[in-house]
Amino acid sequence: MPVCRDKGRMNEQMRIRLTILLLTILVLVGLSGGYVVGGTQSYSRYQHSSFANQEHCGDQPPVHVCVRAPSAIFSAYYPAYVASQSSLFTIEYSSSSPITLVVSMSIVGLSQVQVQTINATTTLQSANILPPLIPQNFRKLTFEDHTSLRVQVTDNSKHLYYLNEIPLVLHSRWLMQWTSANRLKIAAWVTPNDPAIGALILKAAEHLPLEPPSVPTAMVGYSKASAKQVIAQVDAIYDALRVDYKIRYLQESVPYSGPGNDGVATQNIKLPAEVLQQRRGMCIELALLLASAVEHIGLHAEIVIIPGHAFLGVAVTPDDKHFEYWDAVQVNNNVVGDSANVATDEVYTLNARQHSIIDTILISDARNANIDAML
Repeated sequence: MPVCRDKGRMNEQMRIRLTILLLTILVLVGLSGGYVVGGTQSYSRYQHSSFANQEHCGDQPPVHVCVRAPSAIFSAYYPAYVASQSSLFTIEYSSSSPITLVVSMSIVGLSQVQVQTINATTTLQSANILPPLIPQNFRKLTFEDHTSLRVQVTDNSKHLYYLNEIPLVLHSRWLMQWTSANRLKIAAWVTPNDPAIGALILKAAEHLPLEPPSVPTAMVGYSKASAKQVIAQVDAIYDALRVDYKIRYLQESVPYSGPGNDGVATQNIKLPAEVLQQRRGMCIELALLLASAVEHIGLHAEIVIIPGHAFLGVAVTPDDKHFEYWDAVQVNNNVVGDSANVATDEVYTLNARQHSIIDTILISDARNANIDAML
């Protein structure tokens, strides 16, 4: 629940302004929910079978090798696959006589070569191999790349037992597949350590003295900060985006139906640094940008999804018992962070009352699941 405010002290003019602001947000959110796809956002239906593992086998006595790999992967998730040692690429092997084999695997144009030594026997065994990314190549992957998974198996004398270039489609790192199983993966777009986010925090610090009292002396996160001082820090970040970056909101829908829904849709989502550079973003991009900034100063963020729309929630106490909310929809109207916060609290309360909150995605849950920033 939002932190309680003494709204009885608000003068009538402020009440009118906030009422207009709330109505504006509700209208824009409603339009967003029914918005037809276009512009920088695109989403379409994908069949789960497109990403099912396929087997690629080969025999050269005494060795038998099979490689299981998907035909396509969402590259934005690949760093999380590596961190969690996912079974994305699996090699199964056996030999009619014991032999030591050397497996080399790489994603052509994207990863380094991963080399692993295995001991093959008559018993069928398996190993998961995930070649590490080449960061500069991954950063450039903003398009769909038709490449291959290169797998080579030799013995210590370089005798070749298996060689295959397995076709592999790499989806752009912008592409998010919205499913209930992937819900936490949106945190890959939360990039608190990006230098561009550090620069945003420096700008936000300049706005702190302008926020309603009381304010902390710096962007200190929870350190010796009251709930009101935490709110002031997020307001300052919001105001830096509004004033210094002149960020614009692009009206695009979030095609996510929530946990328990079988719907599958995709959406192009740019990273916070890219949003700052282009000075505009749709609601999910701006929510992720704000989440990156608050995580940079140690605050706990969540992404709130309502029909067609997303906004930011921030725990104003470190125990995560009290949250406040900010919706970047109002940057176009030059609404200050404090007013946007009050209005978005009302939007959250209204949707909670109507049971129309689709999902609340805690970034800390994603981090605990080894889903870190993709870059």
